[in-house]
Amino acid sequence: MKSVLIFSGGLDSTTLLYKLINEGHEVYPLTFLYGQKHCKESESAKEITNILKINHKIIDITALQSVLDSALTNPSISIPTVPSGSQFYETLKTTVVPNRNAIFLAIAAGYAQSIKADNIFFAAHYSDRGMYPDCRSEFISAFEKMTKLSLDNSNASVSSPFAKINKSGVVKIGDSLNVPFQLTWSCYEGKDRHCGRCSACRERKNAFVEASVYDPTDYIE
Repeated sequence: MKSVLIFSGGLDSTTLLYKLINEGHEVYPLTFLYGQKHCKESESAKEITNILKINHKIIDITALQSVLDSALTNPSISIPTVPSGSQFYETLKTTVVPNRNAIFLAIAAGYAQSIKADNIFFAAHYSDRGMYPDCRSEFISAFEKMTKLSLDNSNASVSSPFAKINKSGVVKIGDSLNVPFQLTWSCYEGKDRHCGRCSACRERKNAFVEASVYDPTDYIE
């Protein structure tokens, strides 16, 4: 089963990578550089795929940075911090990169066609649903229909196995597969260590606590 995976090097996509390999897929991960401040993720992606010895491609679409306005791509917008114990839903709004998954999936579909792979995966999970429109089941279903038409391939599949699972559930799955969580990267700051205070770090911390799984992440705070 040849399968293309949108692979950031983060906790969710790494767990999905290990899950697919465990299920017998021949996985071809794609990592995108789109001008994100936390491009350190790509270093994690390279390290993990090197360990697994699989064919990994990094696609540079940094030129899109100027047309995808977000705190993740715009140098003039600071990454919002979230005080410990507070709700971080509102702060996530500034980190939405408009139509990001649709852009990634469209490129992944072309790659899949080129290598004769029918399956395209990405790691959107249920906890993303409220804020990110292109992580919702409705979007995934619609994009799959479009992909079948655009490729003229009725066998084309676009899916996110975690779409109905929250992030703590993803952590539990990763733990069962011995995912090297310490090698994955989530922090939006993209420094040498996880900041521990951006929304991505808070969500990561909370997921490990809710899953009752040891968190090996090195946080600044």
